[in-house]
Amino acid sequence: MLARLAAISVIAFAGLTAAASAAEIAYTKSAANLREGPGTSYDIITTLPKNTALLVEACTSTWCAVTTDDDDEGFIAKSLLKKNPSGPEIPFSIKIIIGPEGPFIDFGDIFVEEPDEPDPDFPEVCFYQQANFKGANFCVEDGDSDNDIPGNFDNNIESILISGGLGVEVCSGVNHGGECFYYTKSQKSLPSQLRNKISSYMVDGGDGGFGGGDDDDEGGNIIILE
Repeated sequence: MLARLAAISVIAFAGLTAAASAAEIAYTKSAANLREGPGTSYDIITTLPKNTALLVEACTSTWCAVTTDDDDEGFIAKSLLKKNPSGPEIPFSIKIIIGPEGPFIDFGDIFVEEPDEPDPDFPEVCFYQQANFKGANFCVEDGDSDNDIPGNFDNNIESILISGGLGVEVCSGVNHGGECFYYTKSQKSLPSQLRNKISSYMVDGGDGGFGGGDDDDEGGNIIILE
């Protein structure tokens, strides 16, 4: 079973190899779909209830190859996994190591409560579902944007980590409408106007914002903050 899953992982994750002996147990944060491949375009194998225990074999930045107690093998979004079946929902985290033996998955300390220190050489903006840069998260780079944030991050962001001098415009409406704020510094807790209300964003090099969407009637009112 593990050999077959490892083979699936190698194909689906573009050559990454998982060490089977380093597999870890994780739990679903909520009801979650187990899919045939690492993406929402793949068919759903089954829907797992909250706190389902899973054997995690390998991960990309957004998807993990897992096995259930019923020996169902598939893929689940990494943002839906946590360390403990009860208590604080510590998010699932994993590192991909490049070395002389080739890329492999490091499960040495995959559950972390605090984010890594931002690397100024690799500027990015990271969005977190909890205050103080905790909970499920995703990161984007200079020039990235989304007119309508998908999935469980839509209207579910409480803090933003900014590195490398970038700036980010976040708006309460889709297509950069509603009330918009422009930040160049990290926000441990967003103001009430935006907390759990962000539906769109744009990232730039920190030079002052975007001025709303393409349609003047839909563009938000920009408030520039540091």
